[in-house]
Amino acid sequence: MKIVIVGRPNVGKSTLFNRIVGKRISIVHGMPGVTRDAIESIAEWKGRRFKVVDTGGLIESEEQIIKEIRKRVERLLEEADAVLFVVDGKEGITSADQSIAKLLYPHKKKVFLVVNKIDTKSAQSNLYDFYSLGFERVYPISAQHGKGVGELLDGVFSCVAEGEEVIQQEGIRLSFVGRPNVGKSSLVNAILGSDRVIVSPIAGTTRDAVEIFFEYKGEYLILVDTAGIRRPSRVEYGVEFFSVGRAIKAIEMSDVVCLVVDLSEGVTHQDQKIASLIERRYKGCVIVGNKFDLVDLKKEEAEAYIRQRLYFLDYAPVVLTIATEGKGIEELLESALVVYRDYCKQHKTSFINRAVEKIISEKAPPSYRGKEVKVYFAYQETTKPPTVVLYTNYPEGWKSNYRKFFERKLREYLNVKHSPIKLVLKSKEEGK
Repeated sequence: MKIVIVGRPNVGKSTLFNRIVGKRISIVHGMPGVTRDAIESIAEWKGRRFKVVDTGGLIESEEQIIKEIRKRVERLLEEADAVLFVVDGKEGITSADQSIAKLLYPHKKKVFLVVNKIDTKSAQSNLYDFYSLGFERVYPISAQHGKGVGELLDGVFSCVAEGEEVIQQEGIRLSFVGRPNVGKSSLVNAILGSDRVIVSPIAGTTRDAVEIFFEYKGEYLILVDTAGIRRPSRVEYGVEFFSVGRAIKAIEMSDVVCLVVDLSEGVTHQDQKIASLIERRYKGCVIVGNKFDLVDLKKEEAEAYIRQRLYFLDYAPVVLTIATEGKGIEELLESALVVYRDYCKQHKTSFINRAVEKIISEKAPPSYRGKEVKVYFAYQETTKPPTVVLYTNYPEGWKSNYRKFFERKLREYLNVKHSPIKLVLKSKEEGK
């Protein structure tokens, strides 16, 4: 079942969305129009899972971005099993509310009028005015404090037949990150084959980390489109500050990160900074060179250029795309699945120890304070990423350059070419 939340800006749609989902996904801010893309997540109520969608605020405007929001909301209304039309109980009915009500009339049977911010006597006195909007099912709530939300969900489930779709909560989390306007949203739309995410030449169009559920060749994917990450000196405190923080959080929660770079602008210093965020968090990664049609380079030359600029992500496949034409999309998805499989590989302890012995026989660790550095035992502790624990006499003696060499060779021997390996060094006393 899919529940879609609509309403004018700043009536509390994102607060209600976060309350239903049970975690903070949509950005909540006092500035109207903070949510622009439709943000989708899985929620659960009394043992039943369902999709819930937070939409951009609907207002009458000639501004192109508002037109795009309205167009997407109209499509979502067709897909919805239930529509939560949110209004502001404190402010009362506005002309914008009346315009949205007209938009919703064709879907009247699945509309639930949600009167939010009913926290005061004056707001409660406004409640009955909202019946004039023409919807029978009216629910007073306080999304901020959670009052009435349970009754609202009970009402929705009592009126809407259980959908046939089986909702899966787990899936491969595939995040698209990069600087503003490099084509992240265009890539997501190209994958989906529809304009699910707003694409605009305005830098910063995507503000929330937008989650969309997608199935590809039997694999269940959660596509996450994020806000562009700019240099800290260019990010003001406010909406963009929280958006960038949400993008970094999306990296941390990802299984595979698609780092999107704009080849027409080259791989910039900021691209390298974002790549280092991925590397330091040991995340699976696909490097996406978008706008390949705008550079005068052969495929091999473009790939070599990206490799040279992002050399420290040597495990990440490089895919060249033209998002606006849908080119390179299948290769991107296939590469993401290859990375994920490597990211999840588990190896037997005996196999790990044989690999460690081979590496040390090829090149032993440099001595530490004139003494030999030894490895006594190794095992794989966990996956995502593959994490190998080594017991050694001098954990502090492993220099960074040798450690990098060891990780690279270990990836080779364990056949995890496209995943980072996390090396954990412990003293032999810890293994006793």
